[in-house]
Amino acid sequence: VTGAVVEFTSVQGIMGSYYAKAAGETDAVARAIADHYRPRFSGDDVPAERVGCIVAIADKLDTICGLFAIGQGPTGSSDPFALRRSALGIVTMLLSDKGLDISLGAAIDVALASYAAQGIEFDAAAVRADVVDFFITRTKVMAKDEGAAPDAIDAVLAVSVEEPVVFMQRVRALVAAREQQAETFDDLATAYARANNLRDEKLGTNVDESLLGDEERALLDAVAAAEGKVAEHLAGNEYAAALAELANLRAPIDAFFDGVMVMDENEAIRENRLRLLNRFVAVFKDVADFGKMAKK
Repeated sequence: VTGAVVEFTSVQGIMGSYYAKAAGETDAVARAIADHYRPRFSGDDVPAERVGCIVAIADKLDTICGLFAIGQGPTGSSDPFALRRSALGIVTMLLSDKGLDISLGAAIDVALASYAAQGIEFDAAAVRADVVDFFITRTKVMAKDEGAAPDAIDAVLAVSVEEPVVFMQRVRALVAAREQQAETFDDLATAYARANNLRDEKLGTNVDESLLGDEERALLDAVAAAEGKVAEHLAGNEYAAALAELANLRAPIDAFFDGVMVMDENEAIRENRLRLLNRFVAVFKDVADFGKMAKK
């Protein structure tokens, strides 16, 4: 109304907070308006309070989803609506200490549904997939900027994580675990890659225990113990604990490969060993693809 923001674009939000306060709004509302556009660039502060974060996320996500719905997402180096910056801002806020327990996937669904309700026609499934991929790509850049190893990033990407917060938490946990137990995780990655290459999904995971030798039984026992614990830790977003359980598989899988000829001439024994490897690999499927971290 006053034209102040037209003349001084750097005060957008700030001017609004002044007017809101003068109009009798609460301090919380005025602060949220002041922080509406934050973070404005990489490294900028996030809104000071949860209310400001929620407003900023809603606005940015509405813009991203609307432009993708009408085919105006970024292409190559062209990003006229600064959607990449908006996406990084959203991820930064979700990762902040503001207690934002928000599913980005669910929020995207709501945003796209609001456009569909207004009569805008688009392929909801395709646009949703594009928006999710857009956010994960931005989060991948953020992880690289933090110094995460490319193979750790690829290992987490391989298990189709679509929530940026979950993606970053898993990458950080994997990087930390490998730094703390470098030899264990290098050997485990090598063993996983070998098992993954040998496994035969068509055979399933039902192992005949009557055909097992000592090394095979030890591996089966370790896998059985890890399965429930890994699932429990993942359900509680305890990624470091899940990785610790996987690290416990290093010794039995090494002993298995040292003492067992997987491709035995006896078909029953061979297929049973492949089922055991199928079950071993399956423990990792929701955590990370350790094969991505195996030394070539």
